[in-house]
Parts: sequence; structure tokens; C-alpha cells
Amino acid sequence: MTPLAVLLVLVSAAAHAYWNYLLKRAGGTRAFIALSKFAEAVVFLPAALVLACRAPAGTLAHAAPYIAVGTFFVLAGYVTLGAAYRVGELSFIYPIARGAALLVLPPLGWLTFGERVGPLGWAAVALIVAGVLVMQLPALRRDAWRELLVHLRGPATLLALLMAFILGTSTIWDKHAVRAVELWAYFYGYTLCAGVGYLAWVTRAEGAPAVRAEWRAHRGAAVAVGVLNTLSYGLALAALRTGGSTYVVGLRQLSIAVGVFLGARLLGEVVSTPRRVGVALLLVGCALMASGR
Repeated sequence: MTPLAVLLVLVSAAAHAYWNYLLKRAGGTRAFIALSKFAEAVVFLPAALVLACRAPAGTLAHAAPYIAVGTFFVLAGYVTLGAAYRVGELSFIYPIARGAALLVLPPLGWLTFGERVGPLGWAAVALIVAGVLVMQLPALRRDAWRELLVHLRGPATLLALLMAFILGTSTIWDKHAVRAVELWAYFYGYTLCAGVGYLAWVTRAEGAPAVRAEWRAHRGAAVAVGVLNTLSYGLALAALRTGGSTYVVGLRQLSIAVGVFLGARLLGEVVSTPRRVGVALLLVGCALMASGR
């Protein structure tokens, strides 16, 4: 990866971890997520209008098909995550989904863009996936692995793996899209469509009073999450223009380690020995990703 791509991804990972911390602190309800996505679209609407006025004629029309597919991936991810969180815990679903995406990306990247993962890249993938698995262990003992294998057979794992597939394919689509159309048009377009669509769906499912109550209780956090989400993924999209998709997504797993640190420091979460070992493996893997070719 180029030094600029590495820097973009590092800042992206830090922003991603912090908005996930804010999300967890606020309760992480569907209404909160929907409000944060809608706030994201509203906050950046003035900038998008300025860019749209300055853009060549036909820019948005050209980007529309790409935006439609991007919106589909975002909404599919929300629905899958929602189903996964109904049967499993966030601390299990989130790392498994993001770690398993690294197993999907190399073949997709090779088929689509001819990307090849070098020896350091494969070593990094192995370390990151191993770190994610170790983090799920209750203790560092042999029978704990048998317990984990039993846990991995449940529906939560299947949904997490489906989310990993969505993450992998959407990353490939994102890379294709930002090479074909203006980055701002694609990113803001699907952010607006997904924000409006998801908020409408949640409002219908949970009722307008519940959504308004969530806004009154956590509006500051919802806006902050929306802004940080835009910063995080906008930087990742910029890195995808020059960096290999597997390397960009692999290095972004640093957000898991940052999330563990924030949870321990700000939420008082206990960091077990397996979690510490898993984070160490993940950090080494991210370092290899940053230096990989």
C-alpha cells in the first residue's frame, strides 16, 4: 500500500471505532442507526449541493445506476446485521463478519480487478482472522476451542458470514464505482438514499413516537455518528482508488483493536486474556497489511 493509502485507512479505522463506541454507548437501537444515517445525509447536503452545481452536466445521471447498487448493499447490510443481532451479540457478530470478509475479498479482487495478494498479505489475513477467533474464546485452554466450534455452528455465525459476503462484494462494487464516477456523487447519493429508506422502514416498523423519543434522547450522538461514518468510509473509498481491496479492508480491521481499547477505557469493559492475545495478533496482521504488496 502507498503511504497515503495507509494514512487514509488509519484515520478511517480510528473514526470507525469511535463512532461504534458512540453507537454502543447510545444503546445501538435500529432507530438510533436510522437517525444517524439520516443525520449524515442532512449534515452533508449543503456540500453535496455545492459540488452538484459545480459538476459537469450529467454527473448525477451517470452515477445513478452505481448509487442504486450501492444503496442496495447498504440496506442489505443493515437488514442482515439486524437479523444477526437478534440471535447473537455484537461482540461476536461484528468481528466475525469483518474478519471473514477478508476471506471473500482476495478471490473477488482477483476476478474483478486482477488484484493479487502477496505472501505478506496472506500472512496478514491469517493473523487477522486468527486474532478475531481468539478474541471469541472464553479462556486460553483446549476445551475453549471446542466450545467456540460449537458456538460457531449456530445461526448467528451463518448471518455473520452472510454479512461478510455482503461486505466483500460491496467493497468490490465501491472500488469499481469510485473509478467510474465522481466519488462525492456516489458516496453522497447512496448515503442519502439509504438514510431516507432505512429511516422510513424503521419508522414504519417501530412507530414515529419511538423514533422521536430516540432523537430527543440521543440526537447529539446520532449526528456525531453520522459525521464520523462519512469521514470513515469516505477516506476508505479514497484509499480504494489506489490500494488493493484486501489490503484496505484488512488494515481497517485496526478499528477492532481501537474499539477494544475504547471499550476498556471509556465503558469499563473487562479485557480478557484471549481478547488481549487476539488484539496482538490483529495488530501484527495490520502491520503486515500496511507493508504488503
